[in-house]
Amino acid sequence: MKTQRVTLLVSPEDKRRFKSLAEHRGVTVSEFIRQAVAAYDSNVESIEDSRELALLTKEIRRELPAMRKRLRSAIAATDRTLASIDARRSAR
Repeated sequence: MKTQRVTLLVSPEDKRRFKSLAEHRGVTVSEFIRQAVAAYDSNVESIEDSRELALLTKEIRRELPAMRKRLRSAIAATDRTLASIDARRSAR
């Protein structure tokens, strides 16, 4: 893999923290940073997916009462139709 250098300026405290985290994982600081960026990129997609899911959930919650009302109406109409069919069968 061909690589290129990227210069990243961080505070001495951040440098110590990155080095410690990298050592704990058994990788170089460079590899730790690459993994952190990859994880961040994945999380950004998850965050965007979560936002979209939240908007869809809000829309569904808003529509649920009307949907329930239409379902109750459809069930009542079905019950009336079935009762009518049963009455016709009984009349024979």
